[in-house]
Amino acid sequence: MSQGWMFRDLLIAGLMLLGGSSWAQPVLTCLPEQQGELVLFAIRPNFHTVNGRMGGFDPCEASVKFRLPAGVAKPALMISVHGGGGLSDVLKSDEAFFRAGFATLAFSAYSMQGIKGRDSLFWARSVTNEARQRMIYSTALAAYQWAIQRSDIDSSRIYFFGISNGAAVVANLAGVVDPAHVKGAIAEGVTPVGLGLPDRINVPVLLAFGKLDDYGNPDPTGKRWTLSGDCRMNIQFAGLPPGSSSYCNSGTPGRQIPNALEWAEAVKKKGGTIDIAYFDNMAHSAYFGPLVQRRATWGSGETLGASLGATDAARAEFFKTMLAFIENHR
Repeated sequence: MSQGWMFRDLLIAGLMLLGGSSWAQPVLTCLPEQQGELVLFAIRPNFHTVNGRMGGFDPCEASVKFRLPAGVAKPALMISVHGGGGLSDVLKSDEAFFRAGFATLAFSAYSMQGIKGRDSLFWARSVTNEARQRMIYSTALAAYQWAIQRSDIDSSRIYFFGISNGAAVVANLAGVVDPAHVKGAIAEGVTPVGLGLPDRINVPVLLAFGKLDDYGNPDPTGKRWTLSGDCRMNIQFAGLPPGSSSYCNSGTPGRQIPNALEWAEAVKKKGGTIDIAYFDNMAHSAYFGPLVQRRATWGSGETLGASLGATDAARAEFFKTMLAFIENHR
């Protein structure tokens, strides 16, 4: 480790001892070699994928927020996995879990992969699902592998929360993680488009949908749970569990990707545990803010559903349901 990174580790440890922050500051060993070197590549005007060296997880990268609740010995850990919009997607939910007594971990997979300086709207509407999910999956998987080695959390009680593209990522992680460490994954507004979804899961999954969630659906009457697309929109990616992208990808154009409900039924028939919950007065990304119902045009030129947020009461009911799911899978 370089002297610069060693100094940063010592500084973090010093801040922890001084107690000069409201954040519980754990001692971190930096892993700068884990940071990626991706670049945006335009596949058409205003619409991109990514190329380059994929990275993993560096706990010292500037976007990382790892907190330990005061007075809780070896707390359960909630790893929050953002969606297409980036880290801002999960900051409010991360705070809610922290206040509920969890250790929490959140990060920007985009920054970790070496792409900075783009706003959430750019990421949400001007980058392909597969590109976003590749970045998020690579960092989230490495974050899990990092977390299970820590002695300051209960590494036998790790949970994932993912929104949108991040929900697709945590669903795939449910197919590779060790149930000795991970007890469940919460997937809000999951999409089957991008990396696809796994054929089998190792841990229970909660699929959560706002009843007003039409996000990304080209059908004006369609909802998130009916969202599909041509198989050519899926790609295969190293490290994924076997799943729909292995038989539904660019090599099988003209076929339709199984939607979230079709996927859930197939997985349950193979013994997987999946709960599905729907919430009144809630659209996509409950923690986005107040409920907004709308449609919007993406960088791809498509006009799609873009409703976001929830009422305060709906958001509270959603959080109550998440805590009940966690309590049922300890």
